Amino acid sequence: MRVLLIEDDELIRMMVADSLQDDGIEVDAVSNAEDGLVLLGSGQVCDVLVTDINLGAGLDGLALAGSVRARYPAISVVFVSGRPEVPAGMASRDRFLQKPFTPRQLVQTIEELAPDNMEAS
Repeated sequence: MRVLLIEDDELIRMMVADSLQDDGIEVDAVSNAEDGLVLLGSGQVCDVLVTDINLGAGLDGLALAGSVRARYPAISVVFVSGRPEVPAGMASRDRFLQKPFTPRQLVQTIEELAPDNMEAS
């Protein structure tokens, strides 16, 4: 399982990436949508995209997800945000987690979206 994590807060990005790696998940972590698109374009395709909705300047997580889906339709997305509003237009295979969440909640959510689990549902 490979995850692309996009989080503009460095401390949160490092903590989440470390937690996922501790659970045996391969993680590429970047601070903005543009770097994530460059990484995907270089061939580092992931199974699940975990993105904050509010990423500061540039693309937000929703626009990023749209760009990723256009090129890689099989990728599922976990949107995270400090705001409680679930984003409109989420695909049925996508998930939303409100911050703060526990590392276990994120791992369970990612595991639900694993390609093997998605084929079984």
